[in-house]
Amino acid sequence: MLQARGLSETEAVMRVVWAVVAAVALGAGAVAAQQAAMPAPVVQAQDLTRVSAHVQVIPDRGLSGLPNVGFIVGTKAVLVVDTGLGPPNGETVAAVTRRIAPGRKIYLVATHAHPEHDLGAQAFPAGTTLIRSSVQAREEAADMRVAAAFAQRGADWAALLKGAVFRPADLTFETRHVLDLGGVSAEIEAMGPAHTPGDTIVWVPADRVLFSGDLAMKLQPSMATPTATLADWRRVLDRQAALAPAIVVPSHGPVGDAGFIEGYRDYLAEVARRTAEAKRAGQDPAQAVETVAAAMADRYPDRARLGGAVRMAWKDVEG
Repeated sequence: MLQARGLSETEAVMRVVWAVVAAVALGAGAVAAQQAAMPAPVVQAQDLTRVSAHVQVIPDRGLSGLPNVGFIVGTKAVLVVDTGLGPPNGETVAAVTRRIAPGRKIYLVATHAHPEHDLGAQAFPAGTTLIRSSVQAREEAADMRVAAAFAQRGADWAALLKGAVFRPADLTFETRHVLDLGGVSAEIEAMGPAHTPGDTIVWVPADRVLFSGDLAMKLQPSMATPTATLADWRRVLDRQAALAPAIVVPSHGPVGDAGFIEGYRDYLAEVARRTAEAKRAGQDPAQAVETVAAAMADRYPDRARLGGAVRMAWKDVEG
């Protein structure tokens, strides 16, 4: 079951756009007050929780701009999944890494190139190996554009992002890369385009734990990549389902299971069906969004994300 919760990275951009509109209508003071009300996304090291034999997670506490940060700990090395927003959060995550895996080699991966997942990487020790797919390695410009939008959300957000830069990959791969961490392996796989061009998942077969990024969550999917199609999303979901995970750690929201994947499948199927019906009835895309939202908003209340799904489906379905 999908459910709305705090804003995530794509919605952050939309918040800034609407903030500009509001500044004209209401004055900059009202906009500043809105931004100040958004809590800063600060990683809390004390919240570290074990979810399986080899996997620990610092949960996002339902806050916008804060990811679930993962640690896959072996006897020889540790893989960190996502960094938090900006160097201060990266320092916190790096400190936790050294505490739970003292003296071990550190690997780092971002589920996708959005700033709360990626722009703490520079704070990790120089010996850290940052792994990116070849596609994600080229996403610096997009990552920094989203960061600029995030910095407008308030002084605390801007402070977290001060001096943040996109850290180049130390190791790139095309499709799949397997790490032997000592007693446990981690399989890193390129999945985009879907939420972003460079979406990446991490699979821990020994524990049947999947880090799904933004590709399977309780939150409605954000379908904001212009080149992605419904077929791309179905492929991504099929691949994740084939792993048969017992535990799914998404980028945002609560830890769950394979029900997140099935929930996304059901959502896409219904959006595609209702969009095709609207198209056959002679509606234009804007009308289709209204029609589909009227039918689904009681179960899927995030209107912006629902609209994005309808617009993607419009390109794919026959009318």
